[in-house]
Amino acid sequence: MSRTSLFASLVCGAGLVLLSATQALTQERTLQTEGWQGKRPPPVEQRTLTPAPQRLAPSGKQVLEIPVQPQRPALPSPSQQASLPPRPQPLRPPPKQLVTVTVTDQNGGYVPGLQTGDFVVYEGDTRQEITYFNTGENEPVSLGLIVDSSGSMQNKIGHARHALQRFINSIKPQDEGFLVGFSAQPFVLQDFTDSRMLLAQGIGLLRPRGGTSLYDAILTGLRRMRQGKHRKKALIVMTDGMDTASLSSLAQTIAVSQRAGVLIYTIGIGNPHHRLTPGGSGFAIGPFGVVVGGGRDDRVDSRTLRRLSDETGGRHFLLNTRDVLSSRTVLDTATQTISRELRFQYSLGYMSSGSGNQYRSVRVESTRPDVVVRTQKGYAVEKE
Repeated sequence: MSRTSLFASLVCGAGLVLLSATQALTQERTLQTEGWQGKRPPPVEQRTLTPAPQRLAPSGKQVLEIPVQPQRPALPSPSQQASLPPRPQPLRPPPKQLVTVTVTDQNGGYVPGLQTGDFVVYEGDTRQEITYFNTGENEPVSLGLIVDSSGSMQNKIGHARHALQRFINSIKPQDEGFLVGFSAQPFVLQDFTDSRMLLAQGIGLLRPRGGTSLYDAILTGLRRMRQGKHRKKALIVMTDGMDTASLSSLAQTIAVSQRAGVLIYTIGIGNPHHRLTPGGSGFAIGPFGVVVGGGRDDRVDSRTLRRLSDETGGRHFLLNTRDVLSSRTVLDTATQTISRELRFQYSLGYMSSGSGNQYRSVRVESTRPDVVVRTQKGYAVEKE
């Protein structure tokens, strides 16, 4: 080997040694920089996490969605709590004892908007807890129409039909009613129904003739009223005379009326004083009048009618015959007043502390000093 070739081999080997040393030095410095001392451990196998699918925004870019934590509803502040309506309370079933109350101001106008706390109910001398309260606007009514169709109603029956028709047109859809006519004896023209058409047909059947069995007719109406499906009950009695044909007595009629718990509204047409119109002669024996010839007995038993209404919490209307004959609005005003009053009344219920079916006196007062309260004077529980 020539000197030149030997020199070249030495230089090449020295370069390889220098390169290996340089690489080792560089690797050692890298390990020291990363904090490793000694031999570098083998790399740890890492799992590849699959990214959750992201919703694409309309622009095509990915939007990272962060799940929203469910939030509890914010509690109302004390001032807001004060303005919240009260939670509805479970309704208690209506009690067996129900009294209907009419409240007016000093001028006779009806007073609406009263609440339970405005009333105090007494049975006898014992104050009762009011467990049921309703207004006439929401309380359905079972109604009975007792209409005089005796001979003396001949010239008034047209006005009576008109007033009664207007009355049944004013009742509520949930109300029910029946119609009883009476002359020498009472007769049912239409039993309980909620059909105005059927009641109107019954009114059209009223034909004046014969005598006046007023007491029997009222008792017939009160007995039939027991079949009414509503707790509030009212009887409207229209007559132009005195009782001349009843088998029942006045005492029986008043006694049953006092115990029935039914409002009795009475409409008397005539004159409460004994008088005969010119053209005939007549005489009276006790409460009965006998007319001879062409005269007309203009008396009406206003005293009895008024007592029946006062005892039961109803109202009595005394109408002059001449006024009724001269204008059909007179009778109509009376029946419409009754219809309106039924809607402005209050129904108060309580559980009686008494027992048996004895008569129980009732008194209702108001905590308001500026009103007048009218209600029934008592009732008796019917035997089961």
